[in-house]
Amino acid sequence: MKHIAVIGAGLGGLSAAISLASKGFKVTVIERNEHIGGKMMPITADGHRFDFGPNTITMPEIFQSVILESGADPDDYFTFEKLARHTVNHFPDGRTLTFATGREAMRTEVDRFTNGQLAKNDITGYQEEVAHLFQIAKQQFFVNIDSYFNFSLLRDMTKVHPLKTLHGLHKKYFKDPQLIQALDRYATYIGSSPFQAPATFGLIAHLELNDGVYFTHGGNTAIAEGFARRARELGVVFRLGEEVTQIEVTNQLATEIELNHIDYLSVDFIVLNGDLLTQYPRLISETIRPDFKNPTPSQMEPSISAYVRCIGLSRRIEGLAHHNVFFSSDYEAEFKALFDQHRYAEEPTIYISNSSVTAPEMGIAGDNLFVLVNAPATHKGPIIDFDTYDKIIDQRLQHFGIDITSDVLFEQRITPQDIEQKFSAYHGSLYGLSSNGTRGAFMRPSNRSKNVHNLFFAGGSTHPGGGSPMVTLSGKLASERIVSAVASTL
Repeated sequence: MKHIAVIGAGLGGLSAAISLASKGFKVTVIERNEHIGGKMMPITADGHRFDFGPNTITMPEIFQSVILESGADPDDYFTFEKLARHTVNHFPDGRTLTFATGREAMRTEVDRFTNGQLAKNDITGYQEEVAHLFQIAKQQFFVNIDSYFNFSLLRDMTKVHPLKTLHGLHKKYFKDPQLIQALDRYATYIGSSPFQAPATFGLIAHLELNDGVYFTHGGNTAIAEGFARRARELGVVFRLGEEVTQIEVTNQLATEIELNHIDYLSVDFIVLNGDLLTQYPRLISETIRPDFKNPTPSQMEPSISAYVRCIGLSRRIEGLAHHNVFFSSDYEAEFKALFDQHRYAEEPTIYISNSSVTAPEMGIAGDNLFVLVNAPATHKGPIIDFDTYDKIIDQRLQHFGIDITSDVLFEQRITPQDIEQKFSAYHGSLYGLSSNGTRGAFMRPSNRSKNVHNLFFAGGSTHPGGGSPMVTLSGKLASERIVSAVASTL
């Protein structure tokens, strides 16, 4: 029986472990942290529970397919609830725009927001275009790609607007600057700037506005918990709190992994489900991987990071939805600060998840506020005083009529430096590489090492990209490659 080591128990590693174990492979998952799920990490306090990430779930069928294809019923492991009116966008002048699931609901809301000044065919055309972008991506990019230079891929690449920015796509359809700003925010779902990321990522709007936003019963971390339970049922062995310190390579094949500098585990294949940009260089000497040089920020731009405050209140804030966005007055200046000047924005856009609105058990004592602002990667920029920045955040929210400073029972900060350290994230980035420009967006590292032939990759820093559904899919794609590799030797 072939033995496969999965390094990292994030969603990509869990997905690969389940897929491989269900096909008869012996699988061991090694995880440096004591929890399973990677960034999908619960934070709990008396009377409050928070999902560190993600707070928004789309494409539930991706998570369900992992369980279903292993021979079990996904509903026995986690279930989802679709949120009808899921995100309220707030603007400094007092206007609000509520994102809802379903084409007709969005047309009605956009018509209200623009006072009927937007032609119906504009919003309809946009909805159809982003749906078309998604269908092309699903067929061409959500699969294993051995070469970017094939006719079918190059042909369809021209159809997804690789040279137009996301902001440019939105300006094509809409004139209202605040409507454009709300849609531009989808670039942050891949850690990038709407003024630089390709228009292709309009497909995220399709997922949220046409298809739907979901919440997992029990908290979104229930997905990772369900994956872990199914993996154990299939015989997967978890070694938590243990660190892989080296991968031994002989004749371009990984032969064993070193654990904690003292123990060794023989392997036939490896799935590396860590941040590829930090873990591949850490575990294998550059001389052995000439096709993957040690990355630098000037060559491989990190995605944005995040500064998070988990705040548990003893009360409910009237008017907060499950998902809330409080926008800055100058979005372009905000992204210039993050990417060009490598600093925190003076007037940040603030996201608040308050999942206790949907699931009161997430905040029994009161609202459970997951407060997030975009942050620069850690490789440059001045040291910030978070006490002072908290005051900026608090004052901005008070401008919108939201007070998060009183009746606080619990508060915990997570900084970009924390993300870098705890998750070995590339300069604290949430998604590895940014997708600013065509290279970062379309030519992410492959799921298979070119130099170590039995080493495969999963996670947000490899193909097909960041975000929980894509990370989960990357594990399935790595599994497919291993199954093919074994079959070719029979």
